[in-house]
Amino acid sequence: MEGTPNTAKRAGKPKFLKKVITMTALEHATTTADSTPIGGATKAERASMSRTDALHLGGLLLAAVLLILTIFLPYWSITLHAPQYPKGLTIDAFVNEMRGDVSEVDGLNHYIGMMKLENAARIERTISRIAIPAIAVLAVLSFWVKSRLRWLLALPIIIYPIVFGLDLFAWLYYAGHSLDPKAALSSSISEFTPTILGTGIIGQFSTEATFRIGFYLAVLAAIIVLAVTIRGRSHDDSTT
Repeated sequence: MEGTPNTAKRAGKPKFLKKVITMTALEHATTTADSTPIGGATKAERASMSRTDALHLGGLLLAAVLLILTIFLPYWSITLHAPQYPKGLTIDAFVNEMRGDVSEVDGLNHYIGMMKLENAARIERTISRIAIPAIAVLAVLSFWVKSRLRWLLALPIIIYPIVFGLDLFAWLYYAGHSLDPKAALSSSISEFTPTILGTGIIGQFSTEATFRIGFYLAVLAAIIVLAVTIRGRSHDDSTT
């Protein structure tokens, strides 16, 4: 009978050790689940990837909204100054229309044989309300593409401000170099290109041209998409 307590103690030790071993195994399994790559990434890495993806998508959505917003904002303006017009004559160019002192400027242009403002960039103005949202959608869709096709989808919004600027310059050049020789004052002015940015001279008028908020928001959208696309490519490379 004296050995009974010792026997009980010895019998209890294996149960205690078994419990300790079981708890240790569970802790090890939990640690392993957190640190062992599953599908190529740990939980921490997957969480980081999710945050990065959210930032990328958010950037693309922001750029898309900014670009669509520019439809309702002026992209460029030019003001003509002369003694008879102390306040100046201003034309604001939107993507789909001209606003401001359009009739007055058209009246002056008529005397030197210059085209009416409404005849400039007709195709561009007609398709702008469809093309700009389409470009914005393509930029957002590039988020789900993880190949060179991503650049193809993002490229339109990236180069859009450049294309706008080149198109604007082309129409300014055309308008000033296609004067009607039969106009009343055609002999008093030589062919010219209105200044696209800064000050200039058109006949007896001084001009002041500047890009407006619509253009700058389009530039900002392009920069955001470019940064997101480059960052997305680097992110893809790091996870492959």
